[in-house]
Amino acid sequence: MWVEKRSKNNFKFVEQYKDPLTEKPRRVSITLSKNTAHTRKEAQAALEAKIREKLKHVVDGKIKKGVTLEELKEEWLPDYKLKVKAYTYYNGKSRAKNLVEGIGPDAIISKLTPKYLTNYLNDLIYKKKLKNGSVKHYKETLNIMLKYAVLHDYLKTNPMDNVEVDYRSDEQSDVEAKYLEPEELKKVLGYLYKTNEVYGRFAEFLYLTGMRYGEAASLTWEDFNKHAKPWAVSVTGTIVRIPGEKAVKQDSPKTQSSVRTIEIPERAMEIVREQHELITDGFLFRTPGSDYLPEPTINWWLRLAKEKFNIDKPVSCHIFRHTHISKLAELGVPMYIVQQRVGHSTEKTTREIYLHVTKEAKEKYTDKLNLL
Repeated sequence: MWVEKRSKNNFKFVEQYKDPLTEKPRRVSITLSKNTAHTRKEAQAALEAKIREKLKHVVDGKIKKGVTLEELKEEWLPDYKLKVKAYTYYNGKSRAKNLVEGIGPDAIISKLTPKYLTNYLNDLIYKKKLKNGSVKHYKETLNIMLKYAVLHDYLKTNPMDNVEVDYRSDEQSDVEAKYLEPEELKKVLGYLYKTNEVYGRFAEFLYLTGMRYGEAASLTWEDFNKHAKPWAVSVTGTIVRIPGEKAVKQDSPKTQSSVRTIEIPERAMEIVREQHELITDGFLFRTPGSDYLPEPTINWWLRLAKEKFNIDKPVSCHIFRHTHISKLAELGVPMYIVQQRVGHSTEKTTREIYLHVTKEAKEKYTDKLNLL
């Protein structure tokens, strides 16, 4: 290490190292206000840390030992942030934090065996009582993190390749539980309208269009083609709000097939007009004084409606999307049009609901033959 004096209170400490990729010398430096024994020691430690950072991915084909789960998380997150959408990153960051806390920040990742990880994920289901869907997300996050570790020579193989989770088989899988029957829909919408007209309009709009919460919540007046008959709406984004930040519209919705333009029925047009009289700029579906309509708020009132009317179904914003699918199936709309309308290229739930409803309609039609 050497020191270059720049001014009276400005000293540049420099260290040189060899870049193993080019075999050329490289330099790292740090500037401090003093040149004393203490600052020289401080500078040396800082420069060595910088060199380690530069060389962290170059270990001559050897596996870097002793990497902890906390260290992996801290290194992986900035890379992950560059590759995914904001809300995806936020969810991944939250799950990674929980995983590190649950498994242990000092856990050496090379010690994480398929057996240990299988038991850990199974415990989330059977001891922590998490739902299958939540554990699948945790498994996916772990897999991505450990893939990163393999790529950067922290592991030889990914232990997640041999993890088999014993998912619960008793979770409600009844197709009819995924959508509301007409009488249930009427009660739930009526309850929301009495609670707050904006909540009622928003929920009814979800039912009438089949949109996801984020797609509808991110709409503005300008997204509607008022010259078309009937009106059409362009679905090009989804709402994103990272805690502590203002809600924004993310440029693209959930998947590429989600980008679409759909026609809306007359009642949906009425809802849009009514809401525009209340909100003239920004996100259309929100209450005066707020910048957006939070999904947890709507879901909280929906849970109250579920309890009030003894609806034995998971009632949330998403159930209106499934109810929309069930209604289109009942009306005989071809499945490929339904999928295009709701923004699905392929989707198991859409097929389940569609085939269930059409089968039920066919059975009712067959029964009527006996009346001839």
